[in-house]
Amino acid sequence: MILNKVDGQDYVSLIVAGARSLANDVDRINALNVFPVPDGDTGTNMKMTIEGGASQGLGNKETNLGAISKNIARSMVLSARGNSGVITSQFFKGLSIGFEGKENVDVKGFAEAMLEGTKKSYSVVQIPTEGTILTVMREAGEAAYKALTDSMTLPEYLKIYLEAAKVSLEHTPELLAVLKEAGVIDSGGAGFCLIIEGMLKASLGEEVLSSKDSNISVVDNSGFNADSELTWGYCTEFILQLQNSKVDIPNFDLKIIQDYLKTIGNSIVSFKDEDLVKVHVHTFDPGLVLTEMRKYGEFITIKIENMNVQHTENNEIIASSQEVEEKPLEHKKYATVAVANGEGLVRSFKEMGVDEVVTGGQTMNTSTEDFLNAFNKIDAEYILVFPNNGNIVMAAKQAQENYDKAKVYVIPTKTIAEGYSAVSMLNYEIDDIDEIVKTEIEVVKNVSTLEVTYSIRDTEINGIKIKKGDYICIYNGDLIASDKDRVTAVKKSLKKISDFSDKQVMTILCGQDVKIEECDSIREFAETLNSYIEVYPLKGNQDIYSYIIGIE
Repeated sequence: MILNKVDGQDYVSLIVAGARSLANDVDRINALNVFPVPDGDTGTNMKMTIEGGASQGLGNKETNLGAISKNIARSMVLSARGNSGVITSQFFKGLSIGFEGKENVDVKGFAEAMLEGTKKSYSVVQIPTEGTILTVMREAGEAAYKALTDSMTLPEYLKIYLEAAKVSLEHTPELLAVLKEAGVIDSGGAGFCLIIEGMLKASLGEEVLSSKDSNISVVDNSGFNADSELTWGYCTEFILQLQNSKVDIPNFDLKIIQDYLKTIGNSIVSFKDEDLVKVHVHTFDPGLVLTEMRKYGEFITIKIENMNVQHTENNEIIASSQEVEEKPLEHKKYATVAVANGEGLVRSFKEMGVDEVVTGGQTMNTSTEDFLNAFNKIDAEYILVFPNNGNIVMAAKQAQENYDKAKVYVIPTKTIAEGYSAVSMLNYEIDDIDEIVKTEIEVVKNVSTLEVTYSIRDTEINGIKIKKGDYICIYNGDLIASDKDRVTAVKKSLKKISDFSDKQVMTILCGQDVKIEECDSIREFAETLNSYIEVYPLKGNQDIYSYIIGIE
């Protein structure tokens, strides 16, 4: 039981319990979607974010609260996915700011840090919306701090905090009309309550067990036995804590490490965050890597995997050292990174000249670290990022803030259709980054998006009655049509778009389950509504959404 003082190890137990509590009910959180679509990912995003921090804490024997909370927060920031994940990571970053320089804190110190967490979370949202996880954090923190007494224990404080959070959560539909209409509470706030619930149980000395499979996977070594030859090498990953006794940390040049790794490996991804260095490399001799790295610091985490086994498990080609030509990255003035899901979309973005396409989108949002890894594969003066999902923009901006090798600009594309149009109109001949960014933002403003998927529950939105399994059409974030037949639903939607006759271009990105004949019928119908519109069908092969249609 944690009563009056919280040290580093106490804090780890709180974080781990919070992560497990959320993981145990993650499906319910994912189901709290405003729209009844099968892409609920709030719970998954928050789970993967906090698990990044929990993994950093487990096995770390550090007792200094300030030190361990800082490492946990940094790991959460890198693991952050989706808006809810970014906000969660910033909450715990705020806690670490409150704990900075402290061996431990009393209950009042912990409560003050919780307030700092709320403040930090609000700071990363340009226009905070009340009725969300932010409201739950703020109202719970204020209520618990107001009730604080000199004799209060940590379990007593967290109990008051949790009760206030639950009251705030139940009130979210009154603050946010879309929640009330959909008949749901805020999913991010619900996930946050589960985290606090786990922390409360840990403070009481209760063990929170995970009822779901953990991230520890069972390795199938059938592809590598006593007679096998290592042909793929080892995938080696680690986080290195730079040591003042070994290097001048503020002036330490990451190129020293990168140049060494190039001599014995490939597929190198590395970046420095203050006094931590994170590295991924494929090599035949990880022992040499580890020995060399200890010249600069000590390891926080190490993971080494036999890629022959990975190759067998995944049935995919992993490049070996002999097969990858070692050559320096081509330096560019401008480079691009885009997010896409579906082989057709990935191929199309590549064909349009995108340097790095990061796999992600609905149900599996791209993390801050995913973006940083992509940036590290590019040698450019300026990098333009196209998140292509409204729930990924914040993670992209967080990566932008944590990258210093190039000037990164996030073009706030909230749909694949916006991203596709923006990339297709990219013009480097302007040769002025500010003008390029300005032009791209204008392009995005002119794109409207119609998304077509199916409903996972009965509901009524915008006066439209929907049955489970019906196809639903969402236009610029508003549900505008529904029907049991997919093509009929799309036709209803096009007829409802008041200015469709004024549009000039319609790009139809067809999903995995769409046949070309169906797409042709939609094209023909669109041309009856607007004889001047140019329609471009494209096989995107994306999941979840049968159609993503850009209209401009």
